[in-house]
Amino acid sequence: MGKTNFTVKALERLAPKEKRFNLLDSEQRGLGITVYPSGQKTFFHLKKVQGWPRRTTLGPFPELSIEAARGKAGELSGKLSKWQLNDYEGQDPLERPRKISTLGEVLKHYIETHLQGNAKNPTHAVKYANWQFDTYLASLRNRPLGTIRREQVHELHDKVAAEHGGVTANRVVTFLRTLYNHATHPDVGLWDGVNPCAKPKKFLFREKSRERTIQRDEAPKFFKELAREPHRDLRDFLLLALATAARRGTVFSMRWVDIDWKRGLWTIPNPKGKKDKEPHVLPLTKLALSVLRARPRVNEWVFPGVKAHLTTIRKPWKKFLKRAGIHDLRIHDLRRTLATHEGETGASSEVIQKTLGHEESSAATKIYDRSDRRDEVRGAMDDAIAAMLSAGKTSKRKLLAAHVGGGT
Repeated sequence: MGKTNFTVKALERLAPKEKRFNLLDSEQRGLGITVYPSGQKTFFHLKKVQGWPRRTTLGPFPELSIEAARGKAGELSGKLSKWQLNDYEGQDPLERPRKISTLGEVLKHYIETHLQGNAKNPTHAVKYANWQFDTYLASLRNRPLGTIRREQVHELHDKVAAEHGGVTANRVVTFLRTLYNHATHPDVGLWDGVNPCAKPKKFLFREKSRERTIQRDEAPKFFKELAREPHRDLRDFLLLALATAARRGTVFSMRWVDIDWKRGLWTIPNPKGKKDKEPHVLPLTKLALSVLRARPRVNEWVFPGVKAHLTTIRKPWKKFLKRAGIHDLRIHDLRRTLATHEGETGASSEVIQKTLGHEESSAATKIYDRSDRRDEVRGAMDDAIAAMLSAGKTSKRKLLAAHVGGGT
């Protein structure tokens, strides 16, 4: 790499070659010019930093004058020398400030790199994430991450709480924190600033654990409407939810291949939607098996949907509750209802634990007790179902003999 005194005439006389070549300025240390085969000429700055040559493009000649190029090169050399004297602490002078991602860009990255590959039901998870963002965080979509302050998160939480309730406000802040945690993850690196949603417990609303079940005065109305429910998927879903105490998503994702008809067992591959959990093997009661045997087999799913399995049954469920005159009952409360009746009919806490698929509280129990006690669990579930149907003034025979036609 040769040197010459950069003048306008000298640089204009530089003729292009088959390959690009470089030339250094003899007046300003570190300043050079590259001549490309096309004839384009571009100034650059070159300096060894921490043992390695670092090259920075300054601009094209003649748009960038020689004096301006020398000024830029001198400024860069000065900054690098100062950085070197400080043992390379602080920001690298040659590092270009990167564009700060907006919250909307983080959402897109989170969906593409996390939800679509890790969610139990990616289609539903992506749809819900987009809905939650569009409903509560749309005003922040084009905001760079660094412009969203903690006091604004407080204001957002208060606003959502006033319009939709404290629980919803807590979920919105938790979702926003998830997006920031994704952006700041070392393997993602979209943001290296402060998470404005960090440690939100100080301002989140305190949520009480829910203890709602189907009450004794509600049971007759519930089962009366269930016996004449025209929506087959809802009717069968509710019966299975009550007969297994499984979560909503778990029942929806039930596959025919997971059912052992001979032994009356249902293997749940991913309990609570977590792929790293051991499968939960749940004994099926006579009621559950009767419902399953009556279900039509369309594809691999017990509850087939448009693309895979059903993911929601919200509208017919709301209509069902309205007809039954029951308020503030959630589908998850059915799981708690069976567990409560198990306890009331004498089942031990360990048996209830195995019904619900909860992890053993004792490491020793997990190591030494491998029996699973499935017959005892099934017996406790049968007793609980009998008590539940008795409270509802109905019977398994009446429920199974009910009309099962109608839409899906």
